[in-house]
Amino acid sequence: MAHRGSTVRATGRLDPATVGTVLTRVGLALIAVTVPLVAGAAAGLVTEAGSPAVAVAVTTHAMDGPLFAGFGLRWLFHVATLALLSGCWLLGAGLVLDGLFD
Repeated sequence: MAHRGSTVRATGRLDPATVGTVLTRVGLALIAVTVPLVAGAAAGLVTEAGSPAVAVAVTTHAMDGPLFAGFGLRWLFHVATLALLSGCWLLGAGLVLDGLFD
C-alpha cells in the first residue's frame, strides 16, 4: 500500500493531484522561458517595421507563416508564441487537476 505522499496509488495509477502539480510546474517553467523570447522577437519585428501599423501587420503575418519551413525572426516569433501558449495550456490543465483532486 502506498503512503500518503506517494505519486502512485495502491492500484498502480498516478495521483491526479500530483500530475496537476507537475503540469503546473512545467507550464510555469515553459512560460518563464518563452516570455523573453516572444518579447524579444516581437521587439525585433517592431524595430524592423517603419510604423506601428506595419509592425502589427508584420507580427500578425508572422503567425500565419509556416512553422517547419521558416527561419529568421518571424519564425522565432511564431515558435516562441506557440511555446508560450502551450505553457499556458499546461499551466491551466495543471491548476484544474490540482484544484479538483487536491
